Amino acid sequence: MDSPQVIVWMTAGCAAFVLFLFCHKAFVKIFKFLLKGVIGGIGFLACNALLSMAGISAAVGVNVVTMLVTAFLGVPGFITLYAVQFILK
Repeated sequence: MDSPQVIVWMTAGCAAFVLFLFCHKAFVKIFKFLLKGVIGGIGFLACNALLSMAGISAAVGVNVVTMLVTAFLGVPGFITLYAVQFILK
């Protein structure tokens, strides 16, 4: 290989590496957001089951909106949704 071709391949390799690092961070953030939403949905199902066994009818529906609120706000969002449900019932 001649010198200009080596420089092109080295530059392309460095660019690919930087792009991989950038995409890796974005993928991790998206994965964490989705994981928090799924864990929130499972938490809603568990709390709804416990509340129904206790005879309390303040179940929060498990849907995209509630899972997004939980994924974005975390535990405070989870508690807030139940607080709003208790106030409305």
